[in-house]
Amino acid sequence: MASPITTPSNLDSAPPSLVLDGLPLLYEDDEEGDMGETNLHEITTGIFRFGLEAHFAGQSQFQVFSNLNLYYHPTDPKAYVSPDLMVVKPFSRLSEDLSSYRINMHGPAPLLTVEILSERSGQQRDLREKVVVYAKLRVAEYCSVDVSGRFLPERLLMKRLQQDGTWKNEQDVDGGITSQFWFRVIIDGDGKLHVTNLTSGKPYVRPDEAEKRVRELETEIARLRQKIQDLEKPSRSS
Repeated sequence: MASPITTPSNLDSAPPSLVLDGLPLLYEDDEEGDMGETNLHEITTGIFRFGLEAHFAGQSQFQVFSNLNLYYHPTDPKAYVSPDLMVVKPFSRLSEDLSSYRINMHGPAPLLTVEILSERSGQQRDLREKVVVYAKLRVAEYCSVDVSGRFLPERLLMKRLQQDGTWKNEQDVDGGITSQFWFRVIIDGDGKLHVTNLTSGKPYVRPDEAEKRVRELETEIARLRQKIQDLEKPSRSS
């Protein structure tokens, strides 16, 4: 049985001075224009979300959301960012059709945020202002992902929040990243992400792999049903 996922000890609520001092005001989509995301961005987001949902399954106190507006500022209710993915521990279980997450209304700041870098997200300052915002909010981990290698030399980078509010950049020897929430992320040989359970060492099935496995199982079930039907047929007398 996998170890229960616990909240890291460095996620104590930040004092007001830390939250207000230098916290940027961002209205993320105001600078977005008409540019959409690439197919690779959406595939990567889906794989990461699928893995996180599998990882936190059975831990009902945690929820995973993607592309949800995160309203974060204590004095400007309109300031928000939109993490590609975030893991939250809300005050109570939130509806799956939630359209936005507001800190102090729905729960505390996210435990983990993920940004999948792209040309569009580069406009949205994933590597600059949002780094400051997440640090001020005391988000424990900030994962940057660039499977294309166009925007981030490391391709995978884990920013881990320190007690003094600064980030420590971390990456495993093989280029993967390891979370204190007991999962690991690598870029596989096919150039796509894989999320692995750190306790068992087993990778979570990706969406495309799950679909392939379902088709295989359906084929096997059909074969077994046919075999049963053949066995149930009365034998012909010679």
